[in-house]
Amino acid sequence: MIQMEVNNVLVELKPQDRQVFTQLLNSILPAMVGGKKIIELLCSILSEGTKRGIESTNPTYQAALWAMYQIGVRGVRIHNETNNADLKTEKSTEFDNQPFESHFTIGNIATGRAMVASALLFTNRAVRVNQVMQPVVPQPMELMKPINEVLLKMRLAGEDIHITSARYFMKMIEAGHTFDSSEIRCALQVLADISVAAFSYSVENKTFNIEGFNEANACALAYLQGMEAEQISQMHLRAVNSNARMRGARAQPIVTERRRRS
Repeated sequence: MIQMEVNNVLVELKPQDRQVFTQLLNSILPAMVGGKKIIELLCSILSEGTKRGIESTNPTYQAALWAMYQIGVRGVRIHNETNNADLKTEKSTEFDNQPFESHFTIGNIATGRAMVASALLFTNRAVRVNQVMQPVVPQPMELMKPINEVLLKMRLAGEDIHITSARYFMKMIEAGHTFDSSEIRCALQVLADISVAAFSYSVENKTFNIEGFNEANACALAYLQGMEAEQISQMHLRAVNSNARMRGARAQPIVTERRRRS
């Protein structure tokens, strides 16, 4: 039995339906994108629940406690007057020392570890571009939604989404946008969201070469898409195999401009 001390009372943590964690993730991810810390957001949820008299058995309340537990919190005292919190934490947690794919077992999905892993990954990503690590700065939905619509229109019949995304990135580069612009930040997020971890490009040759895939991102993306543990494992293995093939054979560059037929 797993327990957490909340306002000096021991609360038993029980596995929750996946949908509860999905709803919690959807509620905190935008604020995390805006720079808020996950622990701060979870404490706010507990504080609001306490003010409203929510029982500790409430699914959302339980999910928030599970998320805190997974990142090492073992006790919390909420000060409702100030919305501050005192935390008891483990000096060390195995969370960051585990292979990322291990966070997506059936048990870890039911106890919030998969949700926490996904939230932390999607707000701490980078892509290697022409041998330089570029941070993926999470962009607001109001910017990403129209770009996703543009990609749908750009995508040719039978074209792999990676090629469509590569063409869009090159279009932004050729338009003169720099890496600190919202246009390139959005284009990088598009590529990161389909698990591209590294690529190189040449404006002169109009080529884009994918050099690696983010195996952890493949797990988190599959989780957010509602896949079950076995399917998530398969998506991870697919990314692993893709990287293995890239290491064993020279990757073929993607030509980002279609040549006209003569």
